[in-house]
Amino acid sequence: MRIVLPKGRLFQGSLEILTKAGIGLKSPENRELIVKNGRYELLLARAFDVPVYVEHGIDVGISGSDVVEERESDVFVPLELPFGKCRLSLAMPKESITDVEEMEGFRIATKYTNLTKKFFESKGVEVEIIKLSGAIELAPKVGIADAIVDVVETGNTLRANGLVEAEKIMDVSALLLVNRISQKMKFEEINDLVLRIKKVIREGL
Repeated sequence: MRIVLPKGRLFQGSLEILTKAGIGLKSPENRELIVKNGRYELLLARAFDVPVYVEHGIDVGISGSDVVEERESDVFVPLELPFGKCRLSLAMPKESITDVEEMEGFRIATKYTNLTKKFFESKGVEVEIIKLSGAIELAPKVGIADAIVDVVETGNTLRANGLVEAEKIMDVSALLLVNRISQKMKFEEINDLVLRIKKVIREGL
């Protein structure tokens, strides 16, 4: 079975829950991206790419619900996992807070272009979306955007950059993803994994 995990903030929690479920995976060393352990193969990918790997053939993955929604990947999601809790929010400079309904024509910096577009469309507001890959908080500081849409955990990064959370777009948590063909072809093996992870969740991480 091939399992793809995200590099970054969800990696440790992902490894921990799989280990407690009896999947013996060791953390990759140096710059390894693939680690084999018996019948399991662990792949490491960018968080934003995990749903794509699962959709196109990797058996199982763990990803944030924000990324799954943004990528609109066709994957089976049997479980929400008890870590990676945060939210996707609209944030703006504290000195220029504006109601969403009055943001017509505003420039919004984000890596979540799909979710941002849907959010503003649902409010009937047309905005210009600027796609960035990282350090989104910088955009309002240097004047290239009026607001940002990004993941917020504690809010410390926003505060450090003079931004405030204006509106929550969605709650986010880690999800277990399964490739749709693997779900049928390896049903027993994958079902066993899902049941073991459910047991770990029930008993508490």
